[in-house]
Amino acid sequence: MYKLYNVKRWGSMAPHFVLEELGVPYQNIWMAAEQVSAPEFKEVSPLGYIPALGLVDGRAMIESGAIVAFLTLAHADKGLCPEPGSADHAVFLSWLHFMSTNIYPAISLSHNDYGYGRDAGHGAHIAAVAEQKCHDLFGIVERRLIEDGPYVMGESFSALDLYLFMLTIWAPPTEAQLLAAFPAIARLAADVRARPKLKAALEAHGVMELGSYPG
Repeated sequence: MYKLYNVKRWGSMAPHFVLEELGVPYQNIWMAAEQVSAPEFKEVSPLGYIPALGLVDGRAMIESGAIVAFLTLAHADKGLCPEPGSADHAVFLSWLHFMSTNIYPAISLSHNDYGYGRDAGHGAHIAAVAEQKCHDLFGIVERRLIEDGPYVMGESFSALDLYLFMLTIWAPPTEAQLLAAFPAIARLAADVRARPKLKAALEAHGVMELGSYPG
């Protein structure tokens, strides 16, 4: 059985939603921020980051994109990713990494400069640049949904849509402003919120209704 180390509204949301959609057994380990920063957790996640996924052999994996890719491959029969090895799967992986390595860190910098310039008084500038970068990156996704949607993989719902939904919740300046600017993303987010299998997980993270990221 998998073990998901989970914090409400943090980066564990996408793996949590994927596990719920897959319907596979897992243990959900809710954590508080102080537990995540404790030295003991670094034995599971070396940087003390969420999410982490305990594997059936006792080892653990980290990084939200990697966890989503692994889960969908390990349970490819559930249909949350295209056929492994296919051209569609290559595109799937490309978009998953586009979101996890571009949009995710840009959002993080928009909310917290993590010391990259705070001492020099550049924190506000970094946040503003990151916010514009987020807008531009979400714009790329919006164009794809308009041209090839309604989902990131076209007509087929996939784990990419769950990952994108997680990112919209944190989007600067607010989720509501992002969805107002990008109607195709807004339609996808509404679709995710309406999925029956996700009801309990959405309620647990407090994202059943449209809101704004608290910072």
